[in-house]
Amino acid sequence: MAYRRGFKAEAERLALTTRQELGLGTYARFDPLRLAAHLGIPVQTLSDVAAGRQDPELDEAVGTLHGPELQAISAYTVLRGRRAQVVYNDGHTPGRIANSVTHELCHAYLLHQPTPALDGRGCRIWNEDQEDEADFQSGALLLPAKAAWWIAKQRQPFAEAAEEYGCSIELVRWRVNVTGAGRLLAS
Repeated sequence: MAYRRGFKAEAERLALTTRQELGLGTYARFDPLRLAAHLGIPVQTLSDVAAGRQDPELDEAVGTLHGPELQAISAYTVLRGRRAQVVYNDGHTPGRIANSVTHELCHAYLLHQPTPALDGRGCRIWNEDQEDEADFQSGALLLPAKAAWWIAKQRQPFAEAAEEYGCSIELVRWRVNVTGAGRLLAS
C-alpha cells in the first residue's frame, strides 16, 4: 500500500502523543481498553453479546466463531448514529485481541468515514486505504518505533517481546521490519 505522504511519520508521532495522554511511556505495555475509555468507545466480547439472550442460533454462531471459523472475524465496530462500539472475538489469543481492538479503535481515532459492511449482494465492502492506515496506527500504538529498534538491538526473541508488549508475534515481526530495525538483525 502506498500511504499518503507523511502518514507514517504522523502515525508514529500520534502514537507517542496518545501514549503520553494515557500516562504511558514509549516502552510500556499498551492497553487498548484504556484507549477505548479515553475515546468513550465501549468494548464487548462476542460472548458478552450473546450472553443472556437465550438464543440458540446466536449461541451456535458464537460457538462457530470460537471454533471452526475462528479466523473468520477478529473484531468489528458497530455504529449507531455518532456512537461506536467495538466487539471482538474473545476466542483469540490476548495478543491478537489487543491488535484487533486497537485496530478498530484507530478507525475512530483517525476519523475514518464509516462505510456499510456489506453491499447489496452481501459481499464485504473494504476500504483498503483506511484498513492499512488503521493497521499502521495500531501497530505504532502497540509497539512504537523506538521499542521495535530496542527489540532488534537487544536481539530479543519475538515471542518474548510479544509477551512483554501484549501483542502478537506477527505484529512484533512486522513492526521490527517496517521501522527498519530488522536491518540490525541482518548484521
